[in-house]
Amino acid sequence: GDDDQSFRETIGVTSVKDTLAQTQRQFNEWAEDSNGNRDRRSLLSKLNPAFFKLLDELTIARSRSHVEKYYEESIEAIGNFPKRGQPKSIYSEIDTKGRFMTYDRLNDEISNYKLSVFNPSKYVLPQHRDKYLTTRVANFSQEEREHHLIGMMKINFLKRLESSITSFAVTLDRTIGKIEDLEKRIKLFKENQQMALFDLETLEVFNNDDDEELNEAFQIGAKLKYDLRHLDIDKWIKELQADKQQLDLILSQAKQITVDRDEKLQTLKELISEKVNNPTLTRNNTPNRKAIVFTAFADTATYIYESLRDWAKNDLGINMALVTGTGANQATFGRTYFNEILTNFSPVSKNRVKIPSMRQTEEIDLLIATDCISEGQNLQDCDLVINYDIHWNPVRLIQRFGRIDRLGSINDSVQLINFWATEDLNKYLNLKGRVEARMALVDVSTTSSDNILLPNEIEKLAKDELNYRDKQLLRLKDEILDLEDFNESIALNDFSLDDFRAELSELLEYDRGRLRDAPFGIYAVTPTKDDNPPGVIFCFQQESAIGQAERVNPLQPFYLIYVRNDGILFYSFVQVKQLLENFRSLCQGNEKPFDELCRQFDQETGDGENMTFYDELLKKGLSEIKRNFQQRNTGNLFAGRSGTLLNFHEDLFESSNFKLITWLIIK
Repeated sequence: GDDDQSFRETIGVTSVKDTLAQTQRQFNEWAEDSNGNRDRRSLLSKLNPAFFKLLDELTIARSRSHVEKYYEESIEAIGNFPKRGQPKSIYSEIDTKGRFMTYDRLNDEISNYKLSVFNPSKYVLPQHRDKYLTTRVANFSQEEREHHLIGMMKINFLKRLESSITSFAVTLDRTIGKIEDLEKRIKLFKENQQMALFDLETLEVFNNDDDEELNEAFQIGAKLKYDLRHLDIDKWIKELQADKQQLDLILSQAKQITVDRDEKLQTLKELISEKVNNPTLTRNNTPNRKAIVFTAFADTATYIYESLRDWAKNDLGINMALVTGTGANQATFGRTYFNEILTNFSPVSKNRVKIPSMRQTEEIDLLIATDCISEGQNLQDCDLVINYDIHWNPVRLIQRFGRIDRLGSINDSVQLINFWATEDLNKYLNLKGRVEARMALVDVSTTSSDNILLPNEIEKLAKDELNYRDKQLLRLKDEILDLEDFNESIALNDFSLDDFRAELSELLEYDRGRLRDAPFGIYAVTPTKDDNPPGVIFCFQQESAIGQAERVNPLQPFYLIYVRNDGILFYSFVQVKQLLENFRSLCQGNEKPFDELCRQFDQETGDGENMTFYDELLKKGLSEIKRNFQQRNTGNLFAGRSGTLLNFHEDLFESSNFKLITWLIIK
């Protein structure tokens, strides 16, 4: 519709939908070729220029390192980022009396469960198998789907146990309830041959906690209708009863772990007590008793709040609150509106003093929360984040810590404490990865109705993704990371040119004349730095332009390229942000020429008389511009319905049609 073409005139993006679809395909191709080793630069070179332009137009991204690098003067006025303390790891047992089985032993126990309630296809009688098992949904047969879902469900048991013994017990109880509901249905059918048709969605066997990935996976294939007359219901009932007995046994043991016997909760109480009784000091020299406890599950958050509320109020003399995004918020001070709880928790950063309708007499010092507040909220009055469980996605963990690790903090330092399920983290990741690596593909395979990847290709993408996540989780044990610290990750910063526009605007205010009068072809010599190889960064202007060329070249009619001394292209004209960052890194702060490098250049070129070497690099650069332009122009044909091929004459890429604006020699 019209919205899809909203940016046709302003930035030359013909179709938003087609641009995003093409970018998704390019990402899939990159991931498929990567063999699990993600190369950020190769992905950026593949992506559609229209995608860069779209994000540059619509997004503003500011990470910690980004702000520290480019806004040094401004942050001195606002206040610096706090220092990051070394993360602390907690490995807590489940039961203070040591009577409940360990996490590792329970994993072995659960791995043997059949969980037949999720697997009706197993009981289809031979004469009816073709009716059910030939149906494929999102690349998988129903039999394969149910097998994978059972694996995910077993992993969910472990995730819930890792979170809290209470959430684990809730999941066990729900699963037993689903088995009992199915038993009743089968019993009614056997008695009167009614209610023969059912599907897994109707039975509500896939209504699972707060696990987004699991819930999404369960939606696929859940509506397939089964006829109980086509199933071996006697065998199914027998195995359902065996499952129920196994789950009942563990549930009865889990229910014996009271608040007083919950070792993990008792460890949390010790951490909070230490924080309150020995508070850190803010930059204003006031005591800071604040802490945020994050968990992935709402019922764990509620359990923590209800278990600690009276103790925190009566023994420690602090207020606490609960926000989960689902269910009712709670607080021992103030109203329980979401924003008011956060304002009472972080009154300085939220400017509570300017909100006369809110009570100013007290504050909330302990906040129990799910990831509903992990992104976008400024809670920098606090200096301690406790991860009560470890989210499978490392990005969530970074976002959690980002609520307190903020510019202008009143705290000199901030601290992170992580609860891990087991001290052997590689074993922990293997527990999760063994099945999740197969089931995470559900998310991939259902994101597009026209997925063209084969099941084994999807599975490879999923395994690569899990391997990537696991590597980052291992790093987070010992480090506090920003998203861009992951070499493989792509952030919005990689697409935004806002900083360069701001710098140019500032420069034009006081030096417009010198820039306007500068001759074409000026150059400078600078030493190599970091990973920059010797070579030349050229800036060309195409004098006779191609109509709609901005669909291929983001800076049309200008082309920036980085050619190494061996003639190999290091950055193409599409990688604008990376080229400009390299240029800035090489030149910023250098106000005087590098005399020795200039002498070397003069000797090599006979004081500029013999430029053969650099002429060859220039020709190579122009040749690469032409090759890359043609390649990307052809790629536009596959961008969807809006895809077209730009018509242009070969002469437009002759050297005579390019003006050399400037060039930087890197030696």
